[in-house]
Amino acid sequence: MTESNYDAVLFDAAETLFTTRGTVGDLYAASARDFGSSATPAEIQEAFDRQFRRSGPVDRRTEKEWWKGVVQRVFTDVGMVNDFDGLFERIYDRFRDAGGWSLFPETVETLSALKAKGLKLGIISNFDSRIYSVLDALEIRPFFDTVTISSESGFAKPHPGIFQSALRALAVAPWRALFVGDSLSDDVEAGDKAGLATVLLDRNNRYAGISFPRIQTLAEIPERLETLV
Repeated sequence: MTESNYDAVLFDAAETLFTTRGTVGDLYAASARDFGSSATPAEIQEAFDRQFRRSGPVDRRTEKEWWKGVVQRVFTDVGMVNDFDGLFERIYDRFRDAGGWSLFPETVETLSALKAKGLKLGIISNFDSRIYSVLDALEIRPFFDTVTISSESGFAKPHPGIFQSALRALAVAPWRALFVGDSLSDDVEAGDKAGLATVLLDRNNRYAGISFPRIQTLAEIPERLETLV
């Protein structure tokens, strides 16, 4: 274990540690075809992006109903199926384990390297409680000391409350924590406003001109840890 600028490294979850097995539009469309839908993946993806943005934070007490509302509005936009309840149950279950998600190639190696440095690890995510079964299925849950999600903390990114909840759970000062995420607004700018050091995971090199530190793969974190400030 070596001396570090940080006591903890925290991560966003989806599209940072793991990603969908295809786009949401692809996955929804594949299920919807069995229920008579003729909507294309692109049409479903566009409707999903629109409805998800409009839906506000999820509450753990009502999270399944929250998601049902999102999916129902998606298929209202692209064409409703006859058995919507059956379609929703199939879609909802698909995203609770490795059937809907896969790790990025460098995730396990990166988490292992950070643990070897003696750092605490955590997650800050707007995911719902299915994150626990996803982490278990992907076999990375043991790496994390804490998992802070919007439906349990009562706050959703970019609200500073979710970052503060995570820091309290880890017993780490904000300036001693590094937060890594793929969203410039919800992860990097929001984490910075909450007092954490932040770094943008920019896998597709979309943000070359930003002032925040930027990486293209998680594998850069252990080797660049002391310069990501």
